[in-house]
Amino acid sequence: MNWKRKAFIQNTIARLPPALSYRLYYSVQRRFGGLRRPNPCPRLRATAEILARIHEQGHSTESKSFLEIGTGPRLNLPVALWLCGASEIWTVDLNPYLRPELVAEDIAYIMRHRQEIQALFQPYASASLFRERLARLEMAEGMRLDDLLDMMRIRYQAPGDAAHLDLPAQSLDYHVSFTVLEHIPPGVLQGILLEGKRVLKRDGLFAHTVDLSDHFAHSDGSISAINFLQFSEEEWARYAGNRYMYHNRLRIDEYVDLLRAVGLKVLWLGSRTDVRALEELGSGFVVDRRFEAKSAETNATVYMQVVASGS
Repeated sequence: MNWKRKAFIQNTIARLPPALSYRLYYSVQRRFGGLRRPNPCPRLRATAEILARIHEQGHSTESKSFLEIGTGPRLNLPVALWLCGASEIWTVDLNPYLRPELVAEDIAYIMRHRQEIQALFQPYASASLFRERLARLEMAEGMRLDDLLDMMRIRYQAPGDAAHLDLPAQSLDYHVSFTVLEHIPPGVLQGILLEGKRVLKRDGLFAHTVDLSDHFAHSDGSISAINFLQFSEEEWARYAGNRYMYHNRLRIDEYVDLLRAVGLKVLWLGSRTDVRALEELGSGFVVDRRFEAKSAETNATVYMQVVASGS
């Protein structure tokens, strides 16, 4: 879909009263968007990548507690963490997007592909515990969402404020997210990281994956992953200043600076640049003055993973 048309639709729906807006946007996504044929594999693989980074730091999953920032409409990351032995998973979202039917569909997918799923997580989980929890998940088919969450010790909070949590200091092991931080304003994100630093244990870890690309490019091949860098803050807000498509446009260097500003130590940093974006920048693509002092490689970095600690 043309990105400007998509922006118009999202802005129109976002102006409706919240309850109606959520229902209508979900209906549109279900019929025309990314939820038509939802596939849990990308988030399951992303969870495996997060666990790989955690294990590379000498940490484990079993009997550990997690805080996920940004639940969204599905529960793939928390479910995968539970299957891998997590003792408790808190998942917090500003908006109540979670849908029971999507959770049920994803669990049914996991059951149909149990061997592949177990192989995916084999390096990061006890085989016996994984099989035991997988069996419990299968027996939970048809269970009410609240009961399912209780069984897996998933604590869902929405609307919730990840910058002000009703959790004791130094009570959790890991602070994680997958393609969520880019949707949070920088000032709010700073508060979320500071609160994460408060609730994590002294040896706790932050493990986050960030999509730095223009999300409109995911469904409109006529634009590149850096299309949004040409706009001023005011222009970009007119296109994507709503709850459904807000993107802070922070580049990788700004995320690293933000982590360090709140007292976190970067232990590992991975990134990916976009070839088309580099070519466009080399051919004279003009970025807004906010980005013009950055290198082409920095502006063309479209994906990052980071592991950090507060000690």
